[in-house]
Amino acid sequence: MKIRQVDHEYVAEGQKVEFALLLARLLSAKGMMRAQLAKAAGKHIAYITRVMGGNANLTIETMAHLLAAVGEELKITLK
Repeated sequence: MKIRQVDHEYVAEGQKVEFALLLARLLSAKGMMRAQLAKAAGKHIAYITRVMGGNANLTIETMAHLLAAVGEELKITLK
């Protein structure tokens, strides 16, 4: 079996952007603003802006916490 070489940093950056886009879609669907998410999550709006721009180094705990603040649950799957 041949193992494929993967640039893990590149993949991680793409996943941060993917999470940011998912969060933006959820906020839009729920009629929430970034300030409302910040308040619900107990975070500064500047941090939410970094997350939404794909510029925050997210932990699973942070992703789960932000999703919970919009009434959703984090589910991890394999592709």
